[in-house]
Amino acid sequence: MAALRRIVFYLLGQVALREASSAIIPPPTGKYNVSRKKVEIPYVNTGDPIAPNNVTTAFLATVYYPTSEAFTGPPVPYLDPALAALFEGAYNVTPGSFANLTTDAIVWDAPLLGGIAYPTLLFGPAGIGPPVEMFSILLSDLASYGYTVIGADHPYEQPFIRWPNGTALYGLPPFDSPDIDAGALIDIRVNETKALIDNFPLIEQCVGGHINRTHIGTFGHSAGGAAAVRALLRDERVGSAVNIDGPFVDEDQYTDAVKPVLLLSEKIYEDSSWVHFGPVQTGWWKHLAVNGSLHVDFTDLTFWKEVTDVKAHSSSLGDINGYRQVNITRTFVRDFFDFTLRGVPEPIFDGPSDAWPELVYITMENGTMSK
Repeated sequence: MAALRRIVFYLLGQVALREASSAIIPPPTGKYNVSRKKVEIPYVNTGDPIAPNNVTTAFLATVYYPTSEAFTGPPVPYLDPALAALFEGAYNVTPGSFANLTTDAIVWDAPLLGGIAYPTLLFGPAGIGPPVEMFSILLSDLASYGYTVIGADHPYEQPFIRWPNGTALYGLPPFDSPDIDAGALIDIRVNETKALIDNFPLIEQCVGGHINRTHIGTFGHSAGGAAAVRALLRDERVGSAVNIDGPFVDEDQYTDAVKPVLLLSEKIYEDSSWVHFGPVQTGWWKHLAVNGSLHVDFTDLTFWKEVTDVKAHSSSLGDINGYRQVNITRTFVRDFFDFTLRGVPEPIFDGPSDAWPELVYITMENGTMSK
């Protein structure tokens, strides 16, 4: 099946390259080659407000990890063709714009490189999309530095996923806003994060090697960011968390995480829940904002706006250069986990610097925001 999948993607890539020009996504910057594999995680949820009959029996994990195998051959589409087409329609962009984006750095289904003790990172995408696959630039870069990164897509909530056996599943349309309690959805995400950790043995069997079970971090975008912090609050196995532009829900905003938390946001973040979070913290935490960015700039779309016409169709992409935004997000997320899970000192968090003029270091003093 893995070999067949690679052949199919190769042929699709050849068609795309003949029909229109393609752009290669920014390659990982670490020293390790990167592989990607999908794993179906068994998890029965009989109270799912989105699924048919309110029941789901599994969710999708996409694992990015270091490997000894190098990519060979011409560039191939990095997105599933059906996923690319779905979001081309959602953004009303030129047909083929997203389908023609390629990679020459991510190997499918290679064995995990042994002998690396880097932590394991668990990622949650935005609610109702984009799914994990549309964060590949960030996730593959972390893997190139030795991290095993596992992203979780919740079926029926995400607009589209494809199971490891090739079955396609369409969920809520992109940008849909179902009348469902946000806290309940975050709970589903948190329970699936716990299930991911419980199923590390299954994931190890699928990738052909051991992953770190003692040093675990969570991070995510939007709803995935809120779930990342809630997972830190509720599961002692999680050591640190990054919330990327996600509002807190329920009592999480008033809870002392104790462990390290990084809040990374767009240029102007006005959600009141972040104001409440700071004063109750006793552990290490920072809130950094990126000037020129907007909410969707923390996804792969920030690169897409440099090579397609998507920015003309989205009010959630800022003016910051997409390549620069990619570099900022990858660097600060990686350095946070290097610092909190590996104990590597990272002066990047000490305060503003000439190297990162876009970063605004926001702190909390006596309950008020200051810069």
